[in-house]
Amino acid sequence: MSLSLEELALKADVSKTTVSLVLNGKSSIYRISKETENRILKIAKDHNYKPNSIARALRLNKSLTIGLIIPYLNRHFGRVAEVIEQNARELGYQAIIVVTQDCLNTEHDLIENLYERNVDGLILATMMNRDQFNDLSSKIKIPIVLVDRRIDGDDIAWVVSDDEQGTYELVSVLCQEGVTDIYFVGGIEKLSTSIDRLNGFKKALLDKGVECNQSKIQQIGYAVADGYEMTKNIIERFSKTPEAIFTSAITLLEGLLQYAKEHKPDLFSHTRVITYDDHPMLDYLQPPIFSVRQNAEEIAKKSFEIMHGILEKNRSFAQELIKPELILR
Repeated sequence: MSLSLEELALKADVSKTTVSLVLNGKSSIYRISKETENRILKIAKDHNYKPNSIARALRLNKSLTIGLIIPYLNRHFGRVAEVIEQNARELGYQAIIVVTQDCLNTEHDLIENLYERNVDGLILATMMNRDQFNDLSSKIKIPIVLVDRRIDGDDIAWVVSDDEQGTYELVSVLCQEGVTDIYFVGGIEKLSTSIDRLNGFKKALLDKGVECNQSKIQQIGYAVADGYEMTKNIIERFSKTPEAIFTSAITLLEGLLQYAKEHKPDLFSHTRVITYDDHPMLDYLQPPIFSVRQNAEEIAKKSFEIMHGILEKNRSFAQELIKPELILR
């Protein structure tokens, strides 16, 4: 059975205040000796001490909960959620994870619901624009850190992948191989991820001397069904099979693969396919699919690190651009 705080203090022969300071990582601030700190931590570990989170929350006037709002529980956002939840739990917080399916009304409802539950802060992959975000910020007085998607402004905290550079490097590889007929299958136009990936796509074509034809660019959404529909449009709209297709998310690639299986099984015999996002299964596909791998772990870690710094250390908002990795198979 786990010890209480009082029992732990008795066994360590110190006050409850000293135990609390050590367990909250404040030994050095209050000049508690290393010997005392180590003794308390060892006893706590040996006896499986678990603090009373309700009592701690009341003492700190916090709920010790973080709301995490993401659009999907796909591989990327699932990993982001997993790492944030783990980091939060290790530092005494609990993450409440909810999913919007990229619906703005659902996002607003979930934000309101979490705010009513007195979460201490929100980590949010948002559908909002700047005006909508400003309106939200004026109504709720808790910190918000944007994850994966950003809104311009020095007063907004965010952590995102360098989507433009990642896309630029990937598309440049095809251009350097002499590919000139490349189609863009994209997500929701107004989102920063979509804007940055399309900018990277266009910049790569421009720098490599390849014409950027607007008719070859489609942007509907990030769902699998959207990838299916855009691939169908490309195949059925143009008389010749495209030389290459870039899908700007793994879900869109999944939609492309589904369409190819049902209607165009020889697609990969004629068309190079590359994608933003990565998945281990891509290692087994033939011909190989080049991709951009986002660093979901670092995105998650930095997002919670910023939030924790705001809540616990009165740090100001920060912005982090995380470099993705080019995967050439």
